[in-house]
Amino acid sequence: MRLTDLLSLLWRRKLTLALAAFVTAVLGFAIAKSLPVRFASEGLLLVENREPPIPELNQTVANAPAGMQRIRTEADILRSRRLAEEVVRTLGLDQQEKPESGLSRAVGEAADWARGLVASAGRWWSETIDGLPPLPAEAEQPLDRMALAIEEMQRRLEIRTADNSNVVRVRYLSDSPDEAAQVVNTLMDRYISLEVSAKRDTTLQANEWLTERLNALREDVEQADRKIQAFRRESGLLETAQGSLGALQLNEQQARVAVARQELARAQAALDSVNRSGGRGSASTEALASPVIQSLRDREAEIVQRAATLGQRLGPRHPDRLAAEAELRDLQRQIAGETGRIVASLRREVDAARDRLQDAQAALNTTTTAARSGAQAEVILAQLTREADAKRQVYQAFLTRTEQTRLASAQFPAARVISPAAVPFRPNGPPASVVAVFSGFIGLFLAGGLLVLRRMTHGTINSVQDLVTLTGIQNAGSLPALGSGRRRRMPGLVMEQGQSGIAETLRALRLTMQSVAGGGPANTVLVTSPGIGDGKSTVAASMARLSAADGLRVLLLETDMRRPQMSTIFGAPWPGRSIEAVLNGETRFEDAVQVDERSGLHTLLSDRSSPNPQALIESRQFAELISRARREYHLVIMDSPPVMRVADAVVLSQHADSVLFAVGWERAPRTMVLEAIRRLPRSMRARMATVLTRVRPGRLDPLGYYAGYARSTTPDLKRLPAPGA
Repeated sequence: MRLTDLLSLLWRRKLTLALAAFVTAVLGFAIAKSLPVRFASEGLLLVENREPPIPELNQTVANAPAGMQRIRTEADILRSRRLAEEVVRTLGLDQQEKPESGLSRAVGEAADWARGLVASAGRWWSETIDGLPPLPAEAEQPLDRMALAIEEMQRRLEIRTADNSNVVRVRYLSDSPDEAAQVVNTLMDRYISLEVSAKRDTTLQANEWLTERLNALREDVEQADRKIQAFRRESGLLETAQGSLGALQLNEQQARVAVARQELARAQAALDSVNRSGGRGSASTEALASPVIQSLRDREAEIVQRAATLGQRLGPRHPDRLAAEAELRDLQRQIAGETGRIVASLRREVDAARDRLQDAQAALNTTTTAARSGAQAEVILAQLTREADAKRQVYQAFLTRTEQTRLASAQFPAARVISPAAVPFRPNGPPASVVAVFSGFIGLFLAGGLLVLRRMTHGTINSVQDLVTLTGIQNAGSLPALGSGRRRRMPGLVMEQGQSGIAETLRALRLTMQSVAGGGPANTVLVTSPGIGDGKSTVAASMARLSAADGLRVLLLETDMRRPQMSTIFGAPWPGRSIEAVLNGETRFEDAVQVDERSGLHTLLSDRSSPNPQALIESRQFAELISRARREYHLVIMDSPPVMRVADAVVLSQHADSVLFAVGWERAPRTMVLEAIRRLPRSMRARMATVLTRVRPGRLDPLGYYAGYARSTTPDLKRLPAPGA
């Protein structure tokens, strides 16, 4: 639906909309006045998002949710029945009498009356049926005032949270302003008290559990230490500050073996050096290191130098030379003897070093054997020591947790009141006048919605484009509605304003009907419609009168003999000179035809005298009448009954060259229009045209409406006499 269609629909139903708005406004005002006056009080509670600092508390209590989930969890706790019950008991709300409003009292009285009526009907039914014992009276159950008060409080309580905020809003509605504030403040106080009590109880439980666990761990540590000491005594393992005694002895023996090996290697190296020097043992490092050898070497060098000097000056047999050589040989024997003593000393040192190495190695082997025998004992001791250390660490951790738990018992609550509820001084809710205005708007929108819904579900035709799209038939134009007071004045209006838009549209209709005829210009046009009230008789009379006024010989046949309407326009037919009389042979055609004085139109009207109009239409006389009218007139217009009412239009279409199908704007349902077209002969669909009637002037299709061009005048029309006159 287009916006213009919607606005047009609402404007036409403005009185209905105004009435609906007025009724709903009055109803809303009455309901607002009858409802009890309520006061609302609100307090703000800050829930701090702190995690418990002690892991053991998280194990004792259910894991606390984090972030927004925690805030909503606390809001659910505020809504709990336990808190509501404590508030009710504290304030004594279960002992208060609540005054009933007029509306509540009326509803309660109506419910009591209905229950009494049902009970009376049940007793009467039981008494009237033989053998059926009377129904037992229902025992009245005592009212649980506490349960009712708790339910009422939870119903009036409102807990609200906001995203990214730790503030919880507590709001309560009550008939008394003091009670509203008291309930909110008491609820927040009791919530904080319960939270502190719950934390204290949880801390005590955790402390008890930690103390029990701490005692058990202390006993485990002491038992582990006792086991280590007992094992040391049994295994004979001695422990010093530097380690176990066996390990120290093994290290010492290994050091002795290393030293003995070094001494043996040094002595052997010296002996090998002397042995490698051969006969020149005095040239070895050990010999050179001896002071005696060094002194003998110095004397040897002097004697060698002297002997060389003497050998150059003296002969080989010279006594001085021989004495020098003898002295040199004696000195070399001394050096050799001294070297031999050094070699013997080195051999003794090598043998001594080898003996010491053997002794150290034997001692090391003995110590190693003893160490191997104690290795398993040391492994077991190390394992026992590790177990004892692990138990001692756990014990220290629990000791620290126990101290933290004792300190946590004095922590502050995680929630606090940041804005206590104040006593309200103004009733809750909008005033009755605002409710009335709002209700009026609601009624207006509901009524408008119902009108639009009815329009959409009813499925009427509201435009020329809609009609062409639905039927697939050419549209000949659209005619405006002239208002309720001028409904029957269109045939007269076209005579007074011959150049008006309506007159031009009627002329366009006539030309269109001539163009849709199959075999040339149509001189027999059937005007019909889907249902009653579509304005087909007005269209037929107006087009016939205007065509006659334009100078054509036109005959208007009122073939709607069931509900004739032409008499309201042209006057009632003369007695005995109706179309029924002509078809029954009671009078001649030329005697029954009446001439319209204003336009010269020839009319043959109905007096509704036939009990079976369809039989007359199907008779041979009617076919002869149509045949004669074709010969004597330029245009013959037949006003037929609606297609969806009787079958007369289907029979009449067999005598027509074209069919003008009048469809009322926003009157004829789509399904009715389609069904009416389907009932007409298929051969006539190509010779049909539609006209949209009773269109609101502002909704006329500009492409199918003729506004006129020249000034409207009243021409001097030539009156056409009746046939045979």
